[in-house]
Amino acid sequence: MTEKVASSAKDLAISIIGLIIAIILAVLALGIANWGISIFGITGDIPQAAALIAVAIIIGPTIAAFATKKYF
Repeated sequence: MTEKVASSAKDLAISIIGLIIAIILAVLALGIANWGISIFGITGDIPQAAALIAVAIIIGPTIAAFATKKYF
């Protein structure tokens, strides 16, 4: 029983650490996307929002895969 609890706690800790890393990478990616918007001269609220949403569509499943350990 103790081994099962230790294993579950270890899996939970790894998932939480993975989730924290994924969130940090997501924030970094959105920052890079925002930088790219200014570099490429994308103006207007709607095009900027569309570019950030496109990045978020890529990042969202990545965070979900990290959190649930389902990489495929």
